[in-house]
Amino acid sequence: MVGPAILASLTGLTNLMEIITFIQFIEEEAIQSASLGVFLAIRGKSIRGASLGMSLLRGRLIPNLKSINDYAGWMAPYSKFCFEDFIVAAETN
Repeated sequence: MVGPAILASLTGLTNLMEIITFIQFIEEEAIQSASLGVFLAIRGKSIRGASLGMSLLRGRLIPNLKSINDYAGWMAPYSKFCFEDFIVAAETN
C-alpha cells in the first residue's frame, strides 16, 4: 500500500526536522551560557575571563551555529529563520 509508505516517509521527515532543530537549540544554549559568562566576567572586572568568553563565542560557538544553520537549516524551515536572527543578535552583542 502507498498510504503506510507515505506515512513512514513523513514521519522520517518530521524526525529529521526535530533533530536539526534540537542541534540548533543546543548550540544556541551554549552561546547563551558563554554570553552569560562574559557578562559575569565583565561585571566581576575579569578582563581575562571576558576575553576568553568572547574568543569562544566569536571563534567557535557562533560560527558553529551559523554553519549548522547554513548547511542543514533548510531541513527545518520553521526554525531556520529564527536561528538566523539569533545569530545576528549574538554577533552584534
